[in-house]
Amino acid sequence: MKIVIIGNGKVGNNLASQLVGEGHDVTVVDKNPDTLKRIQDSQDVMCIEGNGATIGVQKEAGANKAGLLIATTPNDETNMLCCLIAKKLGAGRTISRVRNPEYYSQIELIRDDLGLSMVINPERMTADEIYRVLVFSAASKVEVFSKGSVELIEYKIPENSRLVGMSLSDIYTNIKIKCLICAVQRNVDGELQVYIPTGNFVLQAGDRVNIASSHKYLEKFFRNSGVFSNKIRTVMIVGGGKIAFYLAEQLSAIGMSVKIIENRLERCHELAEKLDKVTIIHGDGTDQELLRMEGLRDADAFVSLTGIDEVNIITALYAKKNSQAKVIAKINRESYIDLTTQLGLDSIISPKYLTATGTLSYVRSLQTGNNDIEALYHLVGDKVEAIEFKVKDNVIGLLGVPLKDVKLKNDILICAIIRKKNVIIPGGKDCIELGDSIVVVTKDYHFSSVEDILD
Repeated sequence: MKIVIIGNGKVGNNLASQLVGEGHDVTVVDKNPDTLKRIQDSQDVMCIEGNGATIGVQKEAGANKAGLLIATTPNDETNMLCCLIAKKLGAGRTISRVRNPEYYSQIELIRDDLGLSMVINPERMTADEIYRVLVFSAASKVEVFSKGSVELIEYKIPENSRLVGMSLSDIYTNIKIKCLICAVQRNVDGELQVYIPTGNFVLQAGDRVNIASSHKYLEKFFRNSGVFSNKIRTVMIVGGGKIAFYLAEQLSAIGMSVKIIENRLERCHELAEKLDKVTIIHGDGTDQELLRMEGLRDADAFVSLTGIDEVNIITALYAKKNSQAKVIAKINRESYIDLTTQLGLDSIISPKYLTATGTLSYVRSLQTGNNDIEALYHLVGDKVEAIEFKVKDNVIGLLGVPLKDVKLKNDILICAIIRKKNVIIPGGKDCIELGDSIVVVTKDYHFSSVEDILD
């Protein structure tokens, strides 16, 4: 597909890289020649220097012939104008990044008038991800499918866990909860290995496992396996940007006590006006004495959301060492993500990757022509994909066939079937029916339709 991306910042650059990797013809537009040179040197993209909100530059970039235009400049108004112009020129579909909470809250009123096919808000997506992790405090990551009917959580197995040394088949027999361990990440001689496990796979301490089921069954699974995590009631957030605003708004709405530490006085006043149930502290979130004074030791969760990765890492490590809080850090730089895992930070959130996976899900659904893909997530360091497909056609070899007899490609696992709002954690005798949604976990990429998973 011909795709034009206007704005080559963190989000635009990462989207371009992901979409090129999926085989798309990508053109990037930006005013800054230096950023364009960097991406042209590293990616197979065409670059156009100029203002993407002008008709001439969009025509030069081929927006009039593009199947999709994505506007990711730092300015919401510019993004919406870019999409409006592209649609008028004849672009097939448009996606706009809209970050301002006031704009985002009313975008549905003008979405059709602007010709927007999709709106992306990295800050809101990041806040939603952190919210889910705080609500399910045992998990380091939580992805949702079928509007929350199925959750796929990531959990690191500690040394003293009852699960250590048990095979998956023994776990399912002994714990007797409807759930499925569908991916395992393990450190083998200093290298991370990823497995789509079978029933005889034996878990070890330190394994990061991805477990799929409904929320209530996952809670039962953890209780029955001896994992007890206290419910989070108090949250300390360092950094008062848009992510902090969205997150604090959600957490305070369910009764959590939230405190935000922000070093810009003007921003503190803005947050205090909009978040009447949240405590706003004007101060330096890297000041260890301030963190102690504001109750770090008593906090149930600590979230570092400044705009600087290094600051987030340092403050998160300090919080982990000096409290019992669940610690979450926002990281954008790819090279830091593996480092933070090695340093013992279990919950790392990356806005640009959340944005990329959401956009890729939409782009892949366009390729099938019938919108098979309902959701898509990258797991275990981008080494595994979890995809929700809607089964709309009579797929020969899949429908009505017991799963033990379905010929799937290697390293593929169907970990959930959603049928009329009921969640089925499948066994070998279960069959897929027309109209079901299925959640597929795979080490292979680029699946765009249900038929792709069959051998």
